[in-house]
Amino acid sequence: MLYRIQLPCLLAAVFLAGCMSYSDVEFKGIQNAQIKRLDAKGLSATVTVLVHNPNNYRITVSDPDMDLFLNDVAVGKATLDSAVTLDASSDRAYALPLRATWAKDQSGLLPVLMASALTGTVKLGVKGSVAGKAGWIRKRVPFEVQQQVELVR
Repeated sequence: MLYRIQLPCLLAAVFLAGCMSYSDVEFKGIQNAQIKRLDAKGLSATVTVLVHNPNNYRITVSDPDMDLFLNDVAVGKATLDSAVTLDASSDRAYALPLRATWAKDQSGLLPVLMASALTGTVKLGVKGSVAGKAGWIRKRVPFEVQQQVELVR
């Protein structure tokens, strides 16, 4: 009697594990980055990233822990305005709305902002990790990206 119960459970577990096999999502680069607002309180930016999801299911990216850098100077924590859902089996661009508030002690920020205002560009860098979730599976993924960005005038 026990074998009759164990066999269907074992088959169901093998079948479900096969359906949720995971391949790493590949970050292919930054397509575009625009700083929408840059002032004494912080900044808002939209970064368009190219991502390849080889999995046959959607993955929701959320819960970021990101440090923001301007011209290689750490300036504060960045957050996503909303979660992003990666399409299944896709190669596409996603616009990520980022927001950051400057850290309290930013004595090195004024020269960065002045240099950026004069040149019209700034090197935007983000380093940290995000959580990816598909069904019951959740994985935290580290990342680091940077790109020269023109300031919107």
